[in-house]
Amino acid sequence: MNHTRWTGILLPAAASLVIKLTALTLRLDVVGRERLDRFKKEGRPVLFAFWHNRLLYTCYYLRRERLTMMISKSRDGDLITRVARIFGIRAIRGSSSREGMRAISDLARLMREGGNGGITPDGPRGPLYRMQIGALLAARSAGVPILPVSISFNRMKVFQSWDRFRFPYPFSRAVLVFGEPFRVPDDARGEKMEALRAEAEQRLQSVTEASDHYFLK
Repeated sequence: MNHTRWTGILLPAAASLVIKLTALTLRLDVVGRERLDRFKKEGRPVLFAFWHNRLLYTCYYLRRERLTMMISKSRDGDLITRVARIFGIRAIRGSSSREGMRAISDLARLMREGGNGGITPDGPRGPLYRMQIGALLAARSAGVPILPVSISFNRMKVFQSWDRFRFPYPFSRAVLVFGEPFRVPDDARGEKMEALRAEAEQRLQSVTEASDHYFLK
């Protein structure tokens, strides 16, 4: 079989099928949904931010939210992009660091036009749970809030990758947690921007810890 055909067509189709079939067996709880619904009711877009190791199923459950994801220009990013498109998610290729400025600009433009954005601010290479500045630059440029999101599972496979990527076992419980929106002022620059970056990182980490502790109650 042609290797390009396998990686370009068959592998994304197989991966999306596994994701969907597994999702059908999951029992999902949603916490803080009203925080998203408020923006939807007002017709205002948001920038969803979630850590790289929660990428697949966060995107899956947000697939009906007019979502455009920023996805890295890597081999893994190629596969993720193709899977995302199968689920109706648009993709912009780039990173969440300053080096991905064109992708950040394109994402901001799409949000100004009314669509929601998505970004994994510690991707594509980490460090794990370290927010890069790109999420704040995109939110500031588009004039939209960052909405932190996290998904967790009570039973899952944790891979030995840099991000400790997570994939749920079938028939597990899942929880999707939406945090409070976070705004980046138009005048945020320099030290002020760094302080906001650290605060946004802490907020996303708090939401992540809430989702991870959900099944310990």
